[in-house]
Amino acid sequence: MTALTLADRKRSRHLLWLLLAAVLASAAAVLAVLGTRASVAPTVMDEEMYPGLAAAGPTATTIKIESPTVYVTLNKGADGKWVVADRSNYPANPDGVRALLLSISQLHLVERRTADPARQPALDLTTGKDGSGHAVTITAADGTVLAAVVAGKVQSRATGNTPGTLFVRRAGEDQTWLARGGIAIPASIGATLDKTLFTLDEARLKSIRVEQHGGKPYTLSRTAPDAKDFTLDAVPEGKIAQAPAVLSTPASAIGGLTFDDVLKADAVKMTDESVATFTTFDGLTVKVTTAPGEGDSALAVIEASAAADAKPEQTAEAVAINARTGGWAYKLPSYVVSNLVPPLDSLVTDKPKPADPALPDEGTGNPEGATPAPEAPPAPPQ
Repeated sequence: MTALTLADRKRSRHLLWLLLAAVLASAAAVLAVLGTRASVAPTVMDEEMYPGLAAAGPTATTIKIESPTVYVTLNKGADGKWVVADRSNYPANPDGVRALLLSISQLHLVERRTADPARQPALDLTTGKDGSGHAVTITAADGTVLAAVVAGKVQSRATGNTPGTLFVRRAGEDQTWLARGGIAIPASIGATLDKTLFTLDEARLKSIRVEQHGGKPYTLSRTAPDAKDFTLDAVPEGKIAQAPAVLSTPASAIGGLTFDDVLKADAVKMTDESVATFTTFDGLTVKVTTAPGEGDSALAVIEASAAADAKPEQTAEAVAINARTGGWAYKLPSYVVSNLVPPLDSLVTDKPKPADPALPDEGTGNPEGATPAPEAPPAPPQ
C-alpha cells in the first residue's frame, strides 16, 4: 500500500471538513423547515380566554355589541338593572345579559390558529363597516375592559352535553384561536329588550270592546267569571256568531301579548287607529290603541286604569302596567294586531239555509208527503 503524503493528508482533512459542513448545513435546513411547519401547526391547549371574568362580571356596567345584524350598547344603572341605550334606555332582557356574560366567561381556547390578518375574513373575524365578525366589549365602571372578543365562524355546534367550537380572537390582536363554547349574541336590537309587559288571564275578562278603524264596533262579553264562552253583541242580519274558539281570539291575543321593538311614543305619529279595551270582572281595564306602522308591522300604545270601586290590588296593578308601558310605542307584527282587533266580519258567518220541505229527501224512494207512484199493470197472459 502506497503511503499518503503530507499533501494527501491535508487534502483529505479539507474534504472531511467540507463534508461535515455540508451535513450540518443540510441538518440546519431540515430544522428550519420543521420549525416553520411547527409554527403554523395548530397547538392543542385548554385555557380560559378571559380568566376571572366570571368573578368580575358583576362589576360590568357597559356591554357593546357590534355585528352585521345588531349594533347596540347596554348600560347598567345605579339600581343594578340593565337598559338598552339605543332604545332610549328601555329595560334590557336580564336573562339575555346574564347568558351573554356567562357564555364569554366560559370560552376555552383549545387551538392556536392563524395570525395572518388576510385570513380573518374566511373565519368571519373581521370588524368594522364591512366586517363579518361579532364583536363584544365588556367594560367596568372605571373604564377597565373586562373582555373584548370577536366571535367568528362556528366550526361545530353543541350537541347534548358536548359544547360546540368556534373561531375567536381578542379585539386588537391578529392571533386567532379555535375556542370551545359559544357566545349568546342577540340577533337584533329587539332581542335585547325585556319583552315582559303584563299578565292578563283570559279567565278574568268580563268584556272586550273593539273599535276597528273603518269598521263597525262590537263587544264580546261573558256574564260571569265561570262562564266559559264569550258572546257577541249586534250580530248582523243574516249572520250568526262564529264558534267560541274564534270569539276568544282577542282574549288570547292580550293574554300572550309580546312585541318586536319599541320607540318613544312622542317620536311616532299614530293615524288610522283601532282600539281594543279589555275589562276584567275585578275592575281592571287595559286599553290598546294600534295603528299601521312601517312595512308588515303596526304600533301599539298601552294604558291601564282601575275602576273607582276596584280593590287596592287592581289599582296597584294598573299603576305597575303604566309604569312599564307609559310613554312607549310598541312595534307589533301585523298578525298580532289582527288578533287583537279582528274585524267583525271575521267573527260571524252566514246563517245556514233552511231545508226546502218541497224537495225530496236524498236517498229515499218515497219521501214523506210525496204521492206514491201508481203500480205497474199486470203483464198480459202468454
